[in-house]
Amino acid sequence: MVISTARFRAIDTLRRRARFDASQDELVRHLEAQSSSAGRSNAEESLEDDRLRLIFTCCHPSLAPEARVALTLREVCGLTTEEIAKAFLTTPSTLAQRIVRAKAKIRETRIPYEVPTPQELPEATGRGASRHLSRL
Repeated sequence: MVISTARFRAIDTLRRRARFDASQDELVRHLEAQSSSAGRSNAEESLEDDRLRLIFTCCHPSLAPEARVALTLREVCGLTTEEIAKAFLTTPSTLAQRIVRAKAKIRETRIPYEVPTPQELPEATGRGASRHLSRL
């Protein structure tokens, strides 16, 4: 029983890593296509840029991993605090405080609202909440 559980966990870990690697490659392709495409409308491009900046801000490495995930689910995905609290197996008030503290830290430490440069991208995606979100 223990060996089977360990084997299935190992398989799940390998699958998560494969999904994460694929999403990271997709993000790089998206950023490259975005920088080279000039025929898109400004409103559509602005919306995608804002969403991407918001994701990188919510997933900044200076935030606690649980705060990154909660903040991203709330602000980017639009889930309610109650829905996220259920997933975290915690009370909505506890989760709401976690989100409030994360937002305060973003303000206090002046985390930039920007997409990392192509040189900074591997570091930003390698240890941010994107890895934690890929496990959800």
